[in-house]
Amino acid sequence: MKQRSSSVPNILKEVQSGKIYPVYLLCGEENFLIENTLKGMLDALLDPSTRDFNVDFLEGITVSVRDILSAVEIYPVMSDWRVVVVRQSTVFKARTQKNTSALSLMQNAADAADANPQKAISVMVKILGISAQEIADQSHSFNSALRDFTEEHKDGVSPEDIEFLQRLPQLAAQVDNLQSLSGSADDTELLMEWLQGTLPQTSVLIFILKGTVDARSRLVKAINRVGRYVSFTALEAGRTLQQDVLFQGISRKLEKFGKKITPGAFNLLRKRTGNDMHTIFEEIEKMIAFVGEKQQIDEKDVQDLVVQSSFDNIFALTDAIGKRSVSQALASLHSVLESGEPPIKVNALIARQIRLALQAKLLVEKGELKLNDGRMNYSDFVQRVFKPLASRMGDVLPKSPQINLLKQNSYAAYKIIQSLPHFGTEELIQDLEKTLNADIQLKSSRLDPDCILEQLVYELCVRPRERREAQNVAQSRSW
Repeated sequence: MKQRSSSVPNILKEVQSGKIYPVYLLCGEENFLIENTLKGMLDALLDPSTRDFNVDFLEGITVSVRDILSAVEIYPVMSDWRVVVVRQSTVFKARTQKNTSALSLMQNAADAADANPQKAISVMVKILGISAQEIADQSHSFNSALRDFTEEHKDGVSPEDIEFLQRLPQLAAQVDNLQSLSGSADDTELLMEWLQGTLPQTSVLIFILKGTVDARSRLVKAINRVGRYVSFTALEAGRTLQQDVLFQGISRKLEKFGKKITPGAFNLLRKRTGNDMHTIFEEIEKMIAFVGEKQQIDEKDVQDLVVQSSFDNIFALTDAIGKRSVSQALASLHSVLESGEPPIKVNALIARQIRLALQAKLLVEKGELKLNDGRMNYSDFVQRVFKPLASRMGDVLPKSPQINLLKQNSYAAYKIIQSLPHFGTEELIQDLEKTLNADIQLKSSRLDPDCILEQLVYELCVRPRERREAQNVAQSRSW
């Protein structure tokens, strides 16, 4: 019988009660909930004394499905269950968000290329989703995959990375058995065959994925028929604190230590952490120790202890740019840089905000969004604007969740929509071009990176008409 996507408590209750499925797919944007659920499952399935003998953690982007299934077939040692946890498997890659891990793994492959060409090609087969033979033949599929990869990761790919990617056919030619390096299509078919066969009675296979998957795909449907598929969406703000799941969860945690948090402190905490659950609970742990015997955490405690996140600093920077405040924008820029963010990443974050603002402008032009929607309080915005709009228009915008306004954290979208009255569409397009030019300078120029970003921020703050007037004055003086 087909199993529907279940809630988090149901999975844990099922496992704890002995109702255990052979395969699970846990995915979504709320990594904190995913990891907590995984921890609860492992605690319920495995005895601490024999746990190390009966659990495998595999990186799906570096191992084949054949390797995964071989691990699943091993019998448990002095235990009822063996558990195989696979993170970021490429069989789901079409819908998963894995930019950072893909770049990191590509760079690891580049480092290993000279000493171990087979390992480098094995990793790139997973990342690009093509066969090793297609790489060796420099086929159309290879060239297309390479173009798509560099375009998707253009903010993080260096000239050295490009050089490595272009060397892949030569590296593939050094591998003796290319057929042994299966691609994602081969892996998908192998996993489908396994799911349709007789599944092991003493092993549990758990796939962990950051980002969403296509619930309509035949692979996800096959998993759902014999196991459990759960998508963990970010917790949205409730209309009231009594209806806010995150506030209630924090309150329950604080009760164990005889403490409470004021509504103002909670709202400031949510804002400063970008509504990231993992960060929020980390900060709560710090505040419990920080306040000592004090029974109530207030706004001053949050202000004193929780550092403004780069998430919020970037919004402070873009807000200042929208208000044409050069001094405020430069101060926000320096705050971001002083927090340790690399200049290239800061520029990429500015460019990303501009892209998302352009998407919001498009929605306004289509009549799907109103400029004054950003004036609502956050809870009303989530319920009345963001959720209906994301459901209706989410697939119209770019597929990648990282660059889709309606697949962002709702608070992020709220802040972007608040900034819309400060920008014109044509100006946003021109500003995006400026960030691309700054990116080239940061990667190829010997100029001081801070100076490049200061110049960019200054130009983004000054209105186009004022820029033209300043340029005309400068030209007249040169004559």
